[in-house]
Amino acid sequence: MSSSQVPLWVTLLIAFIGLLGVLSAQFIAAWREDRRWRREQEREELRWRRERQRELDNRDFEGRQTAYAQVVGAIEGFDWLIYPAMSAIRNGREITPEIEADLRRAREEIRLSLGPINLHAPKRFNELLRAAVLPRSRIAMDVAGGINRDRDHIESLWNRGQDAYRQMRAHMRRDLGLDAEDLPGTE
Repeated sequence: MSSSQVPLWVTLLIAFIGLLGVLSAQFIAAWREDRRWRREQEREELRWRRERQRELDNRDFEGRQTAYAQVVGAIEGFDWLIYPAMSAIRNGREITPEIEADLRRAREEIRLSLGPINLHAPKRFNELLRAAVLPRSRIAMDVAGGINRDRDHIESLWNRGQDAYRQMRAHMRRDLGLDAEDLPGTE
């Protein structure tokens, strides 16, 4: 062997080390890519879950908003229709058949507005809703049915219903993130 010749085993060893280096680099690159891909998938999954939760929260908020608006509209409409009956009772006049029909219709509208609010509103609103609606319903039944048209009885029901309605409306507005009247028991 001459001094300028490299032994075969050295050449093979260098080739083997080079091959190991290339394979190791590929393995490390694949491992890093796999980790990066998994992290990206986890971030995407987290983003998807957040979007899904945001959609559900928006849908829930919109459902509550619509239900609240529907029941508030029905109660306000009822109050507009009950005013002539309250005025007649206060002044000792007769309740006309038109007023009786309006009260029955308003009572039915309130009844129909209860479904969405019972579906979308938190349970804490059930008692508030009941306290706001039942006195109005009782007024409609008593006045339209000729059961009890005593002025004090009707005024008492009216005042209880109005107080409860203001409480309920303040709670609803707070639930929707709107400004609300500061009433005792609404904080």
